[in-house]
Amino acid sequence: MAAEQQQKRGAEEAPEARLPDLNFVRDKLQKFQTTMMRDFEQRLSCMVDDVLQDLRQRELRAHEFPNFERSDRKSTWHNRVTSEAPADVSDSPNGHANGNGTTPRPSAAQLQSEKSGQKQRRRQLPEKVFVARESYLTALLQVEHMRTIYHIFYIILVMFLLNVICYDYFVEGRIDLGLGTVRGGLLRLHWVMGVWLLEHVFVLALYFAFRGWALVRHKLKPHSALQSFWSHSCLILYISSQLVFCFVSTSLCLKFNLPFVSGCVLLLESTRLLMKMHAFVRYNAERVLRGKAKKEDAEEEEKEEATGRPFVPPLSCYTYFLFAPTLIYRDSYPRTSHIRWKFALNRLLEVVAIAFLYAFIHERHIHEHFGQYGLEPMGPSQLILKLFGMMLPSAVIFLCGFYLILHSWLNFTAELLRFGDRMFYKDWWTSHTYDGYYRNWNVVVHDWLYEYVYKDMYSHVFRGSKVAASLSVFMISALVHEQVLGFALQMFFPVMFFFFGVVGVALVFIMRRAPKVLGNIFLWFSLILGNASLISLYAMEHYALKNCNLSYRSWTDHLLPAVWRCYN
Repeated sequence: MAAEQQQKRGAEEAPEARLPDLNFVRDKLQKFQTTMMRDFEQRLSCMVDDVLQDLRQRELRAHEFPNFERSDRKSTWHNRVTSEAPADVSDSPNGHANGNGTTPRPSAAQLQSEKSGQKQRRRQLPEKVFVARESYLTALLQVEHMRTIYHIFYIILVMFLLNVICYDYFVEGRIDLGLGTVRGGLLRLHWVMGVWLLEHVFVLALYFAFRGWALVRHKLKPHSALQSFWSHSCLILYISSQLVFCFVSTSLCLKFNLPFVSGCVLLLESTRLLMKMHAFVRYNAERVLRGKAKKEDAEEEEKEEATGRPFVPPLSCYTYFLFAPTLIYRDSYPRTSHIRWKFALNRLLEVVAIAFLYAFIHERHIHEHFGQYGLEPMGPSQLILKLFGMMLPSAVIFLCGFYLILHSWLNFTAELLRFGDRMFYKDWWTSHTYDGYYRNWNVVVHDWLYEYVYKDMYSHVFRGSKVAASLSVFMISALVHEQVLGFALQMFFPVMFFFFGVVGVALVFIMRRAPKVLGNIFLWFSLILGNASLISLYAMEHYALKNCNLSYRSWTDHLLPAVWRCYN
């Protein structure tokens, strides 16, 4: 009896003992539920905000940026398309092979050929297309908000001009407006114009030489050995003439002792003409060699069959291409209906304004910071101060150089020639990788490198290796940049080659997986720091050669930078 009462008492006490455990579990579940609901509400709120923000951005783009919301791929800001083979559709109804509406089962050989064809099409590189369109900034500046930013920069330029006027009047006692620097930079420009005219005579002679090669090759068609010998001989002569053309332009730059601006004009124009000549020969030589396989329309085929001669574009097409703001040859380009003279005049005035701004930056910043290099004490602290003092002026030089060449000057020439495709650059300022920056920064040069260097390296030299083809493009571009700067400044100081061909290539691979925001921030930081270092180093080398009385006892002295030899 006592045992039963004890068991009954223990059974009554057991639920009371388990109550604290149940309360603990219930509290934990309630806290977990509260936390889950709070997280869910926060995530839901963030998702709703993102959707509303996207809707607002789409509405803004639809109303403010109508030129960037086109559905047709060819009318957007893409500049290349991949040519695909047309689908093989039979003449039967609904595209079926037989009349009963069923498709025959392909054989194994057909499947294998289709797979190989698809693989070949996947490896085919896209081609350049030309479409009538405005430049990015031209379209953006149609928006009132972006136009206000343009007005702000306009007022900043006016303030710079007033600064120059006040400094010249109160300090120098005269008003120069940078004309002395401009005249010094354009010294002996008449020699440059004379050489430029002679270069165009050579470029026009190349057209008739190419035409003669095509005609003689066509006549030697029955004799394959003689035809091959003639083509290879002309190829050697063509390469030799291009090397001689480059050598003469650089040697004349040294012989005339041209200042920096005149030397840059001569060397850049010579490089442009070299690229134009190669584009014409590379594009049309393939048409001559392949015959009808490369014809663009039926009229050319009919003309070739009627005359019995290979098709060579008329001289008018070649002449227009020489002055058109593109480096990719085509027989025809999209053209505008008329010339907007007000638009062209505004672009020309922008070129003149930026030229005087450069003169001001040279006088008040570059010369002030480095004009006494080699004559004053110089240590690490002084170098760091000078470098950071050039950060803002170098950023202005970088941005104004882009606007001067790729927007103002190219749009000015395009308007005078009624050239329709104005995509000389893309939205490089939004890039978060150096891949995107190099592709979008200078579309004119990038298209030439892609069309006539990268595709040939990828298809014929490295056989499908994109990395090797890309590295070869970087090396060629870095060498040409260094050649222009080195001979214009008349010094051996390969800083541009190191920055572009080594540091730039490394940053391409390093930043490929960078987040968009951080990548864009680092891109701008590296561009500003890199341009400040580049301009500072070249300025120090220029004034070191000018101020330091250096002796050259052996050939190694010419390889050592004067920046180092001045203080060591």
